Amino acid sequence: MSKKKDRAWFVCPQWTELVSRHYADDAALARALRADPKVLTRLREQTPVAKSTLLKMLQRFVSRHPIGAAARELVIDTRSPRLPLIGEAAGRNR
Repeated sequence: MSKKKDRAWFVCPQWTELVSRHYADDAALARALRADPKVLTRLREQTPVAKSTLLKMLQRFVSRHPIGAAARELVIDTRSPRLPLIGEAAGRNR
């Protein structure tokens, strides 16, 4: 089994909400954060990425726009059990 398959992958559910307040699109955000637009698209779509990539993007964003929370608090490991979404009844959607 490859090491890539064993790697933990991470998402930031608040990413879209955070960046949409300050940037109109991924191109403007890519220029501001000096980032690859493909990575930003993955973050917006909540596609899991490496923890180092996610933390780097969050730290760059927080350095420009204080959000009142530590970047590490916004990162979720995809291996952890998923918490139910608001309005999702227990036992449904299994």
